[in-house]
Amino acid sequence: MNGVQLLLVIVGAIAVTGIAQRRGLQPALVITLVGFAASFIPGFTRLELDSEIILGLVLPPLLYSAALNFSFVSFARNFRPIVGLGVGLVVVTAFAVGGFASWIVPSLTLATALILGAIVAPPDAVTAVAIGRKLGLPKRVMSILTGESLVNDAAALTMFSITLAAVVGTHTLFENPVLLFGYSALVGVIVGLVLAFVATAIRRLLKDSSLETVLGLVVPFAAYLLAEQLEASGVLAVVAAGFAIGSSSSRAGYQTRLQERQVWSSLDVLLEAFVFAYMGLQLRFVIQDLQEAGQSVWAVFGAGALILLVVLFIRPVWVFFSFGRNFLGDKLMRRKFASDERMRERVQRENEARVARGRRPRGFPVFLGWKESLVVSWTGMRGVVTLAAAAGVPVLLASGEPFPGRAEIQAIAFIVAVGTLLVQGLS
Repeated sequence: MNGVQLLLVIVGAIAVTGIAQRRGLQPALVITLVGFAASFIPGFTRLELDSEIILGLVLPPLLYSAALNFSFVSFARNFRPIVGLGVGLVVVTAFAVGGFASWIVPSLTLATALILGAIVAPPDAVTAVAIGRKLGLPKRVMSILTGESLVNDAAALTMFSITLAAVVGTHTLFENPVLLFGYSALVGVIVGLVLAFVATAIRRLLKDSSLETVLGLVVPFAAYLLAEQLEASGVLAVVAAGFAIGSSSSRAGYQTRLQERQVWSSLDVLLEAFVFAYMGLQLRFVIQDLQEAGQSVWAVFGAGALILLVVLFIRPVWVFFSFGRNFLGDKLMRRKFASDERMRERVQRENEARVARGRRPRGFPVFLGWKESLVVSWTGMRGVVTLAAAAGVPVLLASGEPFPGRAEIQAIAFIVAVGTLLVQGLS
């Protein structure tokens, strides 16, 4: 892809985004479909970016921006549901999709199918949060969805990187995948926190809001690259740095905070539009790759539709077993709490004692009812992370041989992303 082509793709994606927003349509879906249609223009040639550019330049700022705007206090209060959805559900989805895909798609081994599972595992909560605001969902539900989007991206992309390294044949510190995952996660978080501490210290010395904003733009790329150099998770480093810097952002001046908010918002729109446009432009050539490899396009798309059903089914089941068993107990507890003044008095006395000891008072119980759980179970739209990871699958292995099943992985990832936007997003 040369500079002129890249510029045209970006300008076109921005224009389509503006039109879709004015029409009240989903920009992600419209951009993807327009990109797919544009790829059939006579004389159009394939646009191919190196996988490291997609993973190293597109994903870090998107993840960092989301982490900056999320309250650490909200994360701590909703730790269990966030980790349950962001880690537990991601792992279950990745292995379920991997096992099912290796069974129904003959060209995928279990290892390459696990790569596909890690790609389609993380939902994109950006759309879900936007819809949630319009519906007036409770603040706790919004916090769970936002926190999940950060944790599941980090967990899924860490699995993706480790599995991809094993398939490609690149050198890793540990042969044991469990040890490698633990090292990658721990060192990645440490790198992010250390870099955030350094960036915050430098920021205090700066008196220019423009310099502070530029420093903030450098942090996600520095965190990602430094962690990757140590063979750790660059994604977790970015998220950890975003959390740490975001929690101390109140110390920055008003002008700096306002300027950073506008910069990151604009960058998010630009990168998301580019990724959806790029994947739409790639789809035609992915289909050609399937045909050249002797694969039936309809068979692969049919397998993608079945995998889409698996993805749609797993999340409601997981949410039901996580929250549904407590519906009756929550309902009875809510009634008892509302009618029992002695319970209120007891909570008030406990809070007074906690304050006297210098601790935070506890709030009154917050319940996640069946309506909220139903919304959480249906907010599984896949988006920019899924498509960026699919585009980041390399063309060649370390040995120089073609990556096995690359076209199938990208085609199925596209079907799952678009399918969830159509089925869940439109509903």
